[in-house]
Amino acid sequence: MSVTPTTPTCVTGNIGSWKRRGYRRSEGDREQMQSVEQDLKWVTHARLAFAIIAATYWLTLWLPPLPGSWILKFTPMLIAAAALAILLKPAAAVPMAIGFVAAAGGDIFLAFDRNHYFTSGLACFLVTQIAYSMAFVRHRRTFMQRWPWWLPVIAFGLTVLALMWPSLGNDRIPVAVYVAALVFMAVSATTVEKRPGRLFAGAALFVVSDALIGITRFVADFSYSVQIIIAIYALAQYLIFTGAIEAMPKRLER
Repeated sequence: MSVTPTTPTCVTGNIGSWKRRGYRRSEGDREQMQSVEQDLKWVTHARLAFAIIAATYWLTLWLPPLPGSWILKFTPMLIAAAALAILLKPAAAVPMAIGFVAAAGGDIFLAFDRNHYFTSGLACFLVTQIAYSMAFVRHRRTFMQRWPWWLPVIAFGLTVLALMWPSLGNDRIPVAVYVAALVFMAVSATTVEKRPGRLFAGAALFVVSDALIGITRFVADFSYSVQIIIAIYALAQYLIFTGAIEAMPKRLER
């Protein structure tokens, strides 16, 4: 398969990976090549759009509230959902797309009123964790061999839950369920790649961002908490998005 010199570096890395994974190609099949090139354009455009919009939203957090800026918060999640639905095989595309759409819903709830809609946002992100976990477990390369990677994630989750526990009150059960789902999502992310990398890094950062949300709500707030949490969360979702493109089976693979 030939690649034009103008193909961005962030995509050429994926091309090599896709070749090694058995990308279906035929020198005489122009339609197939056009489809491949279109998918590669999707990768480039979706990654850039996600990064630019997420960065723009983060910059607005340092300014007085801007009408409609909340739209920038969830738009990258919908971009990721659409791109993965197009690029990945259905078994991976469906749960990953559902996960990102649910995350967009959670972003909307928390953008409107983090306190009033906390439970609604939590429910949306619970769907995200379950959907991601389904995709990760279905496409795992291994499982028990990755247990050393699980220990710090589990320990971190239990520590954060213990810190919040005295202040949770009636939220103890839903928060405990969510923490369990969040930790399992990160644990299952260790099993997808040949060696835990981009995808796992994103999952681990997702755990950190949600832990900080819980701490600011139930333990104590800290300076610039919103800006810090959003930065970590956006990076986490970007790494999960791009990691899924790299590690999961593509639609045009054998």
